[in-house]
Amino acid sequence: MRNSGLEIEEVDYGKTGLTADVVEALVAKAGSVAAVLNTRHATAKEKGWIGKPPSPAVFAAAVVKDVNLLRRPILIDGKSIIIGFDRERYAKLGKR
Repeated sequence: MRNSGLEIEEVDYGKTGLTADVVEALVAKAGSVAAVLNTRHATAKEKGWIGKPPSPAVFAAAVVKDVNLLRRPILIDGKSIIIGFDRERYAKLGKR
């Protein structure tokens, strides 16, 4: 993405963390907790969230404690959001 010619703002939330409000906004934009949940994370597996994701508020509180519960990267383009690496959708960004 850095060499794509697109203007981007990068946020390293692994270092800075996220607030519960920001996480809930990401969930809302993505459409569900399942869309942003890192299904490889031990907590997600232990709590059974892969089959039955928690409420946005419960998920947000957990992410505040451990941002690795979020899939990466998260790319927000206006009203749309791309969760995880998606080469096809990235390619379409520069063609508008």
